[in-house]
Amino acid sequence: MPQFAFAEVALPQIVWLFLTFGLLFLLMLGMLPRVEGVRERRASTIGGDLDAAEQARLDAEQKREAYEAGIARTRGEAQDLIGSAKAEAARATEARMAEADAAAQSRMKEAEAGLNASREAALAKLDAIAAGATQDIVQKLTGERPADGDAAAAVAAARA
Repeated sequence: MPQFAFAEVALPQIVWLFLTFGLLFLLMLGMLPRVEGVRERRASTIGGDLDAAEQARLDAEQKREAYEAGIARTRGEAQDLIGSAKAEAARATEARMAEADAAAQSRMKEAEAGLNASREAALAKLDAIAAGATQDIVQKLTGERPADGDAAAAVAAARA
C-alpha cells in the first residue's frame, strides 16, 4: 500500500496535500462572503419572523383581553337584566297578591256579616223557641199558658 510506504512516495504526497488544501482554502475564501450573506439573510429573516410573531402574540393578547372584557360587560348587563326582570316579576306578583288578599278580605267580611246576621236570626229564633218551650213547660206544670210577652221576658232575663 502506497500510503504506508513513506520512504518512496512521501514527498510528492505532501506536496499534493498542500496544493489540494491550498486550492480548497482559496475556494472556501471565495465562497465565504456568499455563505456569510446567506447566514445574515437567514438571521434577519428569522429575526423579522420572530418580531412579527411577537407582535402577533401581543395583538392576539390584546384582542383576547378586549374579548374577555366584552364578555364580562355582557354578563354584567345580563345579570342586571335578570335582576330587573326578577324585581319586576316580584312587584307584579306582590300586586296580584295584594289584589287577591283584598278580594279575600272583602269576601271574608261579607261572609262574617252573613254569619253574624244568621247568628242574630238564629238567636232571635232561639229566643222564640225558648219562649215557646217555656210556655209549654209552664202549661204542663200549672195548667195555664203564660202570655207571649211574659215568656219572652223570662227567657231574656234568664239569658242575661
